[in-house]
Amino acid sequence: MVTAEARRVGILTERGPVLGNRILNAVSIFVPLAGTAAGLALWGAWAPSASTLWIFALFFSAEAVGIGIGLHRYFTHRAFDTSPLLRAILAVFGSWAMQGPIDRWVADHRRHHRFTDKPSDPHSPYWVDGRPVATRVGGLWHAHFGWMLSGFVSDPERYASDIRRDPIALWCSRRYWWLCASSLLAPAALGWAVGGGSEALRCLLWAGCFRVSLLHQITWAVNSFGHTYGSKVPGGVGEGRDNLLLAILLFGEGLHAYHHRHPAAALNRPAHLDLNGQILRLMARLGLVWGLKTAP
Repeated sequence: MVTAEARRVGILTERGPVLGNRILNAVSIFVPLAGTAAGLALWGAWAPSASTLWIFALFFSAEAVGIGIGLHRYFTHRAFDTSPLLRAILAVFGSWAMQGPIDRWVADHRRHHRFTDKPSDPHSPYWVDGRPVATRVGGLWHAHFGWMLSGFVSDPERYASDIRRDPIALWCSRRYWWLCASSLLAPAALGWAVGGGSEALRCLLWAGCFRVSLLHQITWAVNSFGHTYGSKVPGGVGEGRDNLLLAILLFGEGLHAYHHRHPAAALNRPAHLDLNGQILRLMARLGLVWGLKTAP
């Protein structure tokens, strides 16, 4: 991408920020992936127990809510209002996903919406750095994974300046690596409490590393398969699709065609496939969130 054009649309191409971003992504991806590989290699001795599975389910759910309700619907799209305490909880749970600091996550996603499936989209399966993809497989690879290790940087000052003025989001963004460590160690600590040292190791491998790696894959699949396979909605933007499997696995975030049609909506449709939307409705009834934005 030509530097002048990149600057015009809020993309950083300088070596320092780009290299730093790619290293951050690589560590965030490959550390939990290495832990998952170790768990598979040691399956005979360290296969998950019933306690491991319960702890996995607990942290998986917290992280899915942190991504969908926290990073996505609140911090990126401001689809509702809430208290500082719940903002902090959502910020921590979202950071536990190990998908980058909040300001960087928000900047990427807002750029994605501004240029959905156009040359400046950071993770479209149809464009790579301003050039049309050569093959369907290559496009899916880029949107699912490759863009994080080869792409440029969405300028957070351009796309996420409000996040940098938010003391909670800024605190979490600046302490990203500490939150990543806690994402892996918190399940291990809970495992230690319920089953001692052996359960702590199981929870580190399965409720920690495997959980993060699995949610990486599911989240990235919205960028790749969620823009390729599924149904569109009338008036939809770009190639976003409503994908039933992704909607179930990611608590409603796979209703991607609807989301691109109504990006600021707190509630996706169909409502019965939007678990995050149901959670937000319950929170609204309890007075924990308010001002839910809805589509016309």
